[in-house]
Amino acid sequence: MGRRHHVALVLALGTLLLMMGARAAAQVDIPRITIHELKVMIDRGESVMILDTHPKAIFEKVHIKGAVSLPWKARITIQDVSSLPRDKPIVTYCTCGSGDSTSANVAEQLMRLGFSDVKVLADPSIKGWKEAGYPLEVSALEGLDAACPFE
Repeated sequence: MGRRHHVALVLALGTLLLMMGARAAAQVDIPRITIHELKVMIDRGESVMILDTHPKAIFEKVHIKGAVSLPWKARITIQDVSSLPRDKPIVTYCTCGSGDSTSANVAEQLMRLGFSDVKVLADPSIKGWKEAGYPLEVSALEGLDAACPFE
């Protein structure tokens, strides 16, 4: 291999490393909170904003008692979150499993919009919440078994 090929290879490798580093730096490490930790906060009367990131139709069927709907979207704007308090903890949740991808993405977007105390409800999230018998709000039109997609 000639000198030009070595230079090209080094430049390509360097560019790849820079891109990987920039992507890693852009990702935010969102802390997790367990269902039991969240329940203790609620039972103690601590002020916490719980955000359900499911589509509105699922939220309307069943959600954690006291939760507010903030459906996931690729780009949440400051207008979307203008009514959210900045002076209390926010916990996002979904039913995405161990990756919590939807709720983690919403949490990451919130942090980028200036919210500092944001956590994701750790897996098993609302499934575990339901299994523990913790309070849910269920549509009056449907029973829990028919409405709950978290089985």
